[in-house]
Amino acid sequence: MEVIQDGPAGYVLHISGPIEFAGRNLPNLFFAAIKEGKNDTALHFFPIYSHPQRFADLPATLRKKQTGKSCFHFKATDAELLDAVASMLARGREIYSDPAKT
Repeated sequence: MEVIQDGPAGYVLHISGPIEFAGRNLPNLFFAAIKEGKNDTALHFFPIYSHPQRFADLPATLRKKQTGKSCFHFKATDAELLDAVASMLARGREIYSDPAKT
């Protein structure tokens, strides 16, 4: 993984390539980004967009935070929610670390 941006504007993480994705060879692949807003914090998570079937079992507490195909908004967190996010991120990393799954 490669940190593309880390600063006041947010945090952006890519999977280092080259990587084959959807039949194309790419130099890298967007993985996730976090941006703190005025009223909440947004997590953009590409693996859930590219592999939605692999995340069908997300806990309801996390699913409620999903506002689009790959975006989650958090105003507050608790240990259970943070554990769910950590598990989701780990699953995404597992999917993208195995070229056969991308």
